[in-house]
Amino acid sequence: MKAASAPRWAKQREGRWFTRLPVTLMLNGAQLTLPLHVVTGRSPGPTLGIITNVHGDEFLPTTAIRKLLGELDTAKLKGRLAIISVANPLATAGFGRLSPEQHGRTDLHEVFPGNPRGNATQMIAAAITANVLDHADAFIDFHSGGSGGRLQARVDYNARAEAEVKKQSLALARAFCMPFVHENDLTGTATHYANERGIPAANPEMGGSYLGPKNTMLYTQQAIRGLRGIMAHLGMLDGSVKPPRQLDFNQQARHEIRPLNSGYLISSYEHADDLGKRIAKGARLGEVIDIYSYEVLEEMIAPVDGYLFFSRYSGLVGAGTQAFALAEEAASRWLD
Repeated sequence: MKAASAPRWAKQREGRWFTRLPVTLMLNGAQLTLPLHVVTGRSPGPTLGIITNVHGDEFLPTTAIRKLLGELDTAKLKGRLAIISVANPLATAGFGRLSPEQHGRTDLHEVFPGNPRGNATQMIAAAITANVLDHADAFIDFHSGGSGGRLQARVDYNARAEAEVKKQSLALARAFCMPFVHENDLTGTATHYANERGIPAANPEMGGSYLGPKNTMLYTQQAIRGLRGIMAHLGMLDGSVKPPRQLDFNQQARHEIRPLNSGYLISSYEHADDLGKRIAKGARLGEVIDIYSYEVLEEMIAPVDGYLFFSRYSGLVGAGTQAFALAEEAASRWLD
């Protein structure tokens, strides 16, 4: 693969640098741009690329990164961080997952490496590719729960990566130190594109929006520790990282529990420490109430023995929306 020409930020000396990358002119007359933060250490080392807010309502990671950058001592940093702090400004402005466009694929998570002559979403992906993905030595696509009140604490790595890159990506995922690592199909994502370049990459999926001050602080601290762990793993920071015991599961072991009816979900698992609990087959996870008639529409039941890696707070849910998810015990493995 032909090497991409070095971007402006590759020449930055120690310190912090910020710019806005132009993408396209919008119908309201404003220029659509992407915010790029570059933090360069005093010593040479790898470049870690990070993007957040690929989905517009997933804002916890970027607020955690802001705090991390404020704490980071560039004199002790080896290498460089290149961060797109809001990857999809269109979706973020509408506080939704997808770009509000008339045509084409509008989920930024599915359109990499993008197309500079495609729709606006594809143009965004192309700008991220040209300015970050083509110049990173490792990559993080950082997600969280959105406006639906989700709890999660895992890191995904790409099931379709070549064997050696998958091995390196799993090590990167483990260094984030969440209780779950998930071999997931990430076709079309920025992570998949990075893997095709031979670059290890991982997708943290943790926390959520409007979870209250206690859980927000918890997940913010975990996000910062996780990123510091990845940087230590890459040799960008001094010290070492020892991942905890983690459950590794693939797509076959993943069981999503979705309601057949829209209504009000009464969740039995609404606390951060509920994640990772062993759930027996047949256990009641919650129930859906009809907010018009007040009748119980359905109970949400665990289909297998497994470990809870995704749950929702009580609240309104649409039919078919993921409410809970289990990693099947018999089809998963523990990593020590």
